[in-house]
Amino acid sequence: MTHKIKVLFIVASIIIVTLVLSISVRAYANDKRGREYREAIASKENGYEREIRECLDEYGFKNAGINLTKEYDEDRNVTYNLSVNHHSFEYASIDKMNEIEDRMYEKAEEYLEGSLETSFTF
Repeated sequence: MTHKIKVLFIVASIIIVTLVLSISVRAYANDKRGREYREAIASKENGYEREIRECLDEYGFKNAGINLTKEYDEDRNVTYNLSVNHHSFEYASIDKMNEIEDRMYEKAEEYLEGSLETSFTF
């Protein structure tokens, strides 16, 4: 009888170890893919911020403060919020600000996977 219990214990242990290893390998693979995806998204977002900074520099707004945040809705759709601050925005023409904003939206189509909202402060 004890021999049967030992064999049953060994078989149960093997099954448990196999299940744990199987789940761990799948979790690691999913986490790796998820991490690679998140890194790719972060790289695109950083590229977008660089492009916006270059655009602002071209228009004479050097050292503008840029803050890019994102929000997810319940369906996991992304909305990016781009807030740009520069003391000279107060004196810029509406046409110039509209032109800058248009370029921000054009660049967003290249880099970001979601919608964009912008705000300017001085």
